[in-house]
Amino acid sequence: MNQAKICLHTSAPKLKYGFEVPKGYTHGVILDNKNNYTKWQDITKLSMKQQDDYQTFDALSLHTDVPEGFKKIRFHLIFDVKHDGRHKAKVGR
Repeated sequence: MNQAKICLHTSAPKLKYGFEVPKGYTHGVILDNKNNYTKWQDITKLSMKQQDDYQTFDALSLHTDVPEGFKKIRFHLIFDVKHDGRHKAKVGR
């Protein structure tokens, strides 16, 4: 088996600048509860608020048809820690 495939399937936590980076929102909530803070939840709320403020997406209910001329996309949150310790969350497709 080649080394690249072995590295892709690791379940070890991702650490960056001394912080564990969550794999998703639920994992971020778990980390917040474990460390007695709300950094990941706060940054997620801020990121989602910015998406609303810039009117990036129109959220449709689950079983709504997509309007003519628009495309339905799925998105997820990408979490990161900057070199100065700031926690970041951004929307990825």
